[in-house]
Amino acid sequence: MKCIVEKKDLTKPLQKISTLLIKNHPNEILGNILIEVKKSYILLISTNTEIQLIYKIPNNYNCITGKITVSGKKILDIFRIISEKFLIYIKIINKKLYIYSKNSKFYLLTLPAKQFPYFKKQKYNKKFYINQKIFKNMLEYTYFSMSVKDVRPYLNGIFIEFTKKYIRSIATNGHRIAIFKKKIKKNLSFPIFNIILPRKSAIELNKLLTKQDMLIKVLFNQNSIKIYINNIIFISKLINSNFPNLDHILLKKKKYKIQIKKDLLKKSLAHVSILVHSQLKGICLIFKKSICTITSDNQEEKAKYKFKIKYKYTKKIKISININYLLDVLNVLKYDLIDLIFDKKIKLFEIQTSKKKELRYIILPLYL
Repeated sequence: MKCIVEKKDLTKPLQKISTLLIKNHPNEILGNILIEVKKSYILLISTNTEIQLIYKIPNNYNCITGKITVSGKKILDIFRIISEKFLIYIKIINKKLYIYSKNSKFYLLTLPAKQFPYFKKQKYNKKFYINQKIFKNMLEYTYFSMSVKDVRPYLNGIFIEFTKKYIRSIATNGHRIAIFKKKIKKNLSFPIFNIILPRKSAIELNKLLTKQDMLIKVLFNQNSIKIYINNIIFISKLINSNFPNLDHILLKKKKYKIQIKKDLLKKSLAHVSILVHSQLKGICLIFKKSICTITSDNQEEKAKYKFKIKYKYTKKIKISININYLLDVLNVLKYDLIDLIFDKKIKLFEIQTSKKKELRYIILPLYL
């Protein structure tokens, strides 16, 4: 194997696929990147056994084909520090990867490509194209509500659903729900399906996708999904489980609706967060007349912050929630005004914005 490359062509791809590398794993090869040199391009491949990333890089220099695996961290560090002014030469000498430029030389240990844990080739029975921006929104606005290592596997991922009328993504940890739902235009058609994308895969895919207005190709079957994004191929296993129907939790009759400035609410949360309970993370929101009062305590100390709001109801509304759940929603919304919505018995707390009606966030109350 032998090839000539330029620093600018490999550094960014190495950074992207290195996010999957597993450090200090008993199987050393999971910390390695597979480099496969073809006649007109180079493939960089990494995996964590749940996700596989393939980066295809065009190459116009003369090459000798071959493949090898090498430490992802070390080769990335080399490409970060090596000079941009000169071409970089890569070849295998005595089972070591030799990387050299005008003033730099590196010899790296390798492992054979045949030991690399490739994903088995899959037969994908469904295929469609979707705007990358829409798919990005489905993940970006919901992924933070996923659970972490819950015994119920369906909570450890994002539920993605396509129907004739709408596309939808839902993430929940049992205490909060994030929903993105968008109507399908009449001139578009998608296969009808639903899948659960695992937590790590959703986070990684969200990083790869951009708000660029372009189509991406999606292939999937019952166990796996494969997505083509420019010169990147993303492959992930899926969670084989049934996602619960959460429609009964959603507010159907909205009794109280309070519009509030997002930045003002974030400012108040920054104040009371100083003395919030380290485990419960609970705060109390009180709406009365034209004042919003937010309090927190850690059993020994208390904090309070008040500010004026537009409030048209005679009823006093009081609810306790997890401060982090509220902050997560405020951080992902990019709009000045948000709506805080309650049912008649104040058993549910919903956040919406008129600027993006596809979004709904439900936070269940704490009973402190």
